[in-house]
Amino acid sequence: MSKIIAITGANGYLGNSLVIHFRSKSWKIKALVRNKPADFFEDVTYCNYEMKSPLNEFDFEGVDCVIHAAYVKNEVDKNSDKINLEATKKLVELCNEKNIKLVYLSSFSAHKEAVSHYGKHKLACEQLFNLQKDVVLKIGFVIGEQGILAEIVKRIKNSSFFPLVGGGQQPLQTICINDFNLSVEKVLLGKDLIGIYNLAHEEVITMEVFYKYIVKLLRAKVSFINVPTSLLLVGCLFFEKLGIKIPVSSENVLGLKKLTTFNTIDTQKELNIKFKDYKESMSIILIN
Repeated sequence: MSKIIAITGANGYLGNSLVIHFRSKSWKIKALVRNKPADFFEDVTYCNYEMKSPLNEFDFEGVDCVIHAAYVKNEVDKNSDKINLEATKKLVELCNEKNIKLVYLSSFSAHKEAVSHYGKHKLACEQLFNLQKDVVLKIGFVIGEQGILAEIVKRIKNSSFFPLVGGGQQPLQTICINDFNLSVEKVLLGKDLIGIYNLAHEEVITMEVFYKYIVKLLRAKVSFINVPTSLLLVGCLFFEKLGIKIPVSSENVLGLKKLTTFNTIDTQKELNIKFKDYKESMSIILIN
């Protein structure tokens, strides 16, 4: 049985992917966005959503579930902490009042040892939710046609050299975008599915292994260069202070410093889904 869902940040990669997925299931969708996209869907209701502004309660009338994917990055607005926390708090309060199931899209970057601004702040937002009724989805590295993977593929295709920060020994767990969409669907349909779920295949690989597998699939000719994490961080901070934009930010480097792993087997059992490993996911995205 389909439901009426509202998706904040529906113009973002994950939000838009969910819009496309649930359209294919004939669900009724309210896309909460700052600006209506040029290539909008006729069967989707678009509502103006500004995280800095008060919520329009009318937009949530008749809604069964809300997926909160909107997030303001610190690089975009220095007041992002306040904006994200207050907007999330308002959404939690409204959904509690209207008895709407609320799903928050978080990240594997969000954990107690995180040093990146993104990781620490995502964790702070997670703590606003009532895990006795709400859902927090911690998401691993998403393998899809867009997002971070697309940027990595582009750099590998257009470069002769590719940096391995810290030797590329950081742990990585991946999830195919199709498995992500299906996981969200199962969570929305399951009345008893509440709490935290870790979305990624259970296998842990290193960044080096992942990058080299991409090179193999693309048949690219790339030389990898080991770059000390501390040296790259200093360089990023230096260029950022000068206002010079480079492909890697200090936030990216800090995120790599404290990557961690999560148990995802329990999630797969509870959602009754088997996540694809990185090789199968990459073959779907890069080859098909």
